[in-house]
Amino acid sequence: MTENNHSPEALAEIYRLFGDKTRLLMAKKLSEEEWTVSQFVDLFMISQPLVSQHIKKLKDAELIAEKRAGKRILYRLDSQSAKYPLIVRLIEPMTERTTE
Repeated sequence: MTENNHSPEALAEIYRLFGDKTRLLMAKKLSEEEWTVSQFVDLFMISQPLVSQHIKKLKDAELIAEKRAGKRILYRLDSQSAKYPLIVRLIEPMTERTTE
């Protein structure tokens, strides 16, 4: 599968994943810089377990990468993922409002 050619199943998975506005905004933030779970907890004012569940779903979809920095884990959008160009195109036009 090339970066511009995704199966209907792969696209449906991505659209389901980003049907959640929290994960959509997380992807936008992770495309710009590295974030920790605690930073997302502060940003969204939701529980750490809920943020971790969102991170797990993004990791399971192979959209984010992580690295350790001492005791912290830093997450970012995985630019090596075959889905990266598609994700960037999806989130590019999004404004950065965290609440409505």
